[in-house]
Amino acid sequence: MVPAAVAGAALTAFSAGTLGLYLRTPGMRREGSLRPTEQGIPLAKDVWMLGIGISLIIEGVTEHR
Repeated sequence: MVPAAVAGAALTAFSAGTLGLYLRTPGMRREGSLRPTEQGIPLAKDVWMLGIGISLIIEGVTEHR
């Protein structure tokens, strides 16, 4: 069994990496905007993983108090 905070940290790191890739790769988003192009949608939609990872970290930290 993996603690929630550890799983959340791993998921947050992975999703931050994919979102960083989305922001750095040309053609993934529209010029001057955060809105994705057709090619950027698969990476941009991974933002939900960042939210889940942060939620798991918060749950793991508050659960031990």
